[in-house]
Amino acid sequence: MIFYFSGTGNSKYIAGKIAKSLQDEMIEMSQDSITQKMRYKLRENEKIGFVFPVYWYNMPMIVEKFVSMLEIEGFDRNYVYAVVTYGNSAGNVLNALGKMLNSKGIALDGEFGITMNDNYVVAYDVPDKAKQAQILEHANQEYEEIIGSIVNGIKDKKITKGLIALFSPILKPFYVNANHTKKFYATDDCVSCKQCEIECPCNVIKVEEKGPKWEGDCSFCLKCIHRCPKRAIQYGGQTIKRGRYYLDAFI
Repeated sequence: MIFYFSGTGNSKYIAGKIAKSLQDEMIEMSQDSITQKMRYKLRENEKIGFVFPVYWYNMPMIVEKFVSMLEIEGFDRNYVYAVVTYGNSAGNVLNALGKMLNSKGIALDGEFGITMNDNYVVAYDVPDKAKQAQILEHANQEYEEIIGSIVNGIKDKKITKGLIALFSPILKPFYVNANHTKKFYATDDCVSCKQCEIECPCNVIKVEEKGPKWEGDCSFCLKCIHRCPKRAIQYGGQTIKRGRYYLDAFI
């Protein structure tokens, strides 16, 4: 059982590769899955995986919300692992996840990280296509280095925490308390196709007569910006001239 969250495809890509290797089921961590209040029942010896990106060296808010409400039946020291994707390092994000799971009587056995293409266009541009391909190739190599540990249920740590790790708790309030929806808007290029509303994992977008509106607990995954077919969705004045990124490849 693999619980995953993905804004622009990186973590979904990795979750898909793991699912193929384990012949396992993927479950998206989203507002819909939280609203449904589902309980998950484990098969005997079934592994539990968490795959998600690092935001501000912390868990995406939707992931933390999902894990806090997670109910699992049949847990009996099953192997539990997490794989995080990031642009350069993970900080102490898996320490935080481990504490949340421990409060549920679940131990985190495997901690892994994979460097992938960054999508944070509110601060900087995305890499060019050649660089994206190079980073993805390296990510596949990192995947091959960790999948054996996951398949064989080995307690292992292969993750780059980085020098910023000590600042993860300090940065969290800036991420969690920010009004992420405030600066989103759509230009006149918007055709009200509703793709942003349909695909938003946090359900904070509603397309009205004058275009999309953002309101609610946005995790700031930027999926709406990167997936807009008309490049109409922007954030403040930072994203207009910057590229878009989405990993369509899926195993």
